[in-house]
Amino acid sequence: MHYRPKEINDDFSKEVLKAYLDQIDYGRRFLTQKEVKKLEAYKTKIDDQAQAGDFEFFNLSVELVEAGLEKTQSYYRELLTTPFNYDTEEYIELDGTKREFAKNDAELREFWRKYLKYETMERLVGKMEEQEEQGEEEAKKSFDELEQEAREEVLEFFDNWYGRMDKLKREDRLSVYLNTFTNAFDPHSEYYKP
Repeated sequence: MHYRPKEINDDFSKEVLKAYLDQIDYGRRFLTQKEVKKLEAYKTKIDDQAQAGDFEFFNLSVELVEAGLEKTQSYYRELLTTPFNYDTEEYIELDGTKREFAKNDAELREFWRKYLKYETMERLVGKMEEQEEQGEEEAKKSFDELEQEAREEVLEFFDNWYGRMDKLKREDRLSVYLNTFTNAFDPHSEYYKP
C-alpha cells in the first residue's frame, strides 16, 4: 500500500540528491556551497550510476563529508581554546532547513564560532544558576572559571560526537546512501547492512 513505483530517471536522481544531502549534512555544519556544487554535478547522473553499479557520486560524497568533518573538527578545537566575547549581541540559526550551506570555509568557520558560543552559553548559564542555588558556605567560582569549565564540557561533547562519527565505516555510509533510494520508493522501507 505504501510502495510508490517510480521511474528511475533524472527526476528520481534529483530527488535522491536532495534527500541524500539532507542525510549527510542536515544541519549544514560540514559542507560548503563549493562542495555541494561538486555533488550537484551528478544531479541527473545518480540514476545512471545506480543502474550501472557505479559509485563515483557516492565515493565523492564520502570524501567530501570526511574532509568536512576533519576541517570542522579543527575549527571547534581551536575556537574552544579561548573565551568567547559575551558583550556582543549575535544571532544564530540552528535549523539547517532554514539556512543555506556556507558560501566558503570562512563563513562555515564563523557558523561554528557562533554555534560553539551558543553551546558554551547554554552550559555556562546552567553553571551560574547552579552556583546561585548553593548556600553561602559553598566557595563560589568566578565567571572566568565557570566559562572555562563550560568550554571544556563543550570540547568533550564534540570530541565524543566526532569520535562516534569517526567510527563510521564505508558500509555505514553506504547504508545511508542506499536508504535514500529505498525511501524515495517507500518511506517505511530500509536497507539493512549484510
